[in-house]
Amino acid sequence: MHLRSFAFSHIGRVRPENEDSFLCDDGRQLYAVADGIGGLPAGAQASQKAMAALTQLIAPYPPPKNLNYGEILQEINQQVFNLGRVLCPQAGLGSTLTWAHLVGVKLHINHVGDSAALRLRSTRLEQLTQDHTVEGENRAQLARGESGPLLTGHPQALTRCVGQPPPFRSECLVHKILPHDRYLLATDGITHFISTAEIAELMQQATAPDEVATKLIERANQRGGRDNATAVVLFID
Repeated sequence: MHLRSFAFSHIGRVRPENEDSFLCDDGRQLYAVADGIGGLPAGAQASQKAMAALTQLIAPYPPPKNLNYGEILQEINQQVFNLGRVLCPQAGLGSTLTWAHLVGVKLHINHVGDSAALRLRSTRLEQLTQDHTVEGENRAQLARGESGPLLTGHPQALTRCVGQPPPFRSECLVHKILPHDRYLLATDGITHFISTAEIAELMQQATAPDEVATKLIERANQRGGRDNATAVVLFID
């Protein structure tokens, strides 16, 4: 199978700084997005540190060596947390992090926060990750049929991120890729302002990954560009 990928990030029309970071590395078959938390200081430094730590930790292990992704996430969290103790000892730092690592025919998706990994297979678009927000956690709890109190607070408030003190909870998934799959890693500057139906249509109609990324960000900016927007797109041919 042949891979095609493209990544694009834009500051938007409102924010003074782009606090998103991304990685698009066909050589290591490693793709990622991170979104520094706007409510905390130094969001850009947080997302950049998360991406640098990911690159450092994956770099020594070219596929197909098995990796302990849970331990890697723990180490990334610790590195961002340590940076926060230096830069912002009172508030700390925080960032979302969603990455996909292709090893053979298995796509390892590792996730914390409210960025998202989505897959278009045939004509069906599916969000593979859960939003780690008050609303997302409550929706997941109800879907599992679990009893117990629901979380309270702003629906979009993050419940998990990298850079926070332990205990640290993350999401590690494995999916088998198929020919003609299309994947999108996106920060919430895209997913909050563009519906899943629109994303599915753009991904189906595009002939190349760059079309998807640029059109998604153009559309987000046309709707006010109220947040930084980042897209990493992967086509499996």
